[in-house]
Amino acid sequence: MMLVLGRAAGWWAPAGLVLTALLAAGCTSPGTTARGLASPAHSASPQSAPRTRALAAEYMAIARPANHRLDVAVDGFEDHSRDDLAKALADLREQAAIEQRFDRQLARIPFPRGAAAIAASLIRANQARIQLTLLEAKADSLAQLRSFAASHRSADAVVEIQVRAIRNALGLPPPPSD
Repeated sequence: MMLVLGRAAGWWAPAGLVLTALLAAGCTSPGTTARGLASPAHSASPQSAPRTRALAAEYMAIARPANHRLDVAVDGFEDHSRDDLAKALADLREQAAIEQRFDRQLARIPFPRGAAAIAASLIRANQARIQLTLLEAKADSLAQLRSFAASHRSADAVVEIQVRAIRNALGLPPPPSD
């Protein structure tokens, strides 16, 4: 959330605006449309279908376990953010660690140029979310922690756009909606 109660608002609000601008800048890349979907010019040819399937399998091999671990950490955070600051902050640090590991693994997949550009955009969006998560993990109170909710939802949405784009480029269905 851009508005923070109390004296910290003067510092947190500009930081939130900068973060929002950084997130918006990473939303598209060469080979994607404004909505973050692979452009037809960068779609896989029929001859590359086996390679695309192999890359899709490699992507899912890192995405599935990362998503599961992230779901557990997010669920823990949602529970702890009501009444246990220390545990909520630990959950945030765990989320950041999971996302950093996913980014490292994603960067090692040898995507073709169009999908590589989308993967790079996904990593940039996720890195911005990681920075926000680590900033959240420095909160001094549960109220201050909750003040990040809207900003975090925005960061999640930017990452989700890129996830949908990479999945589309790999011929995968969109991620399930929660």
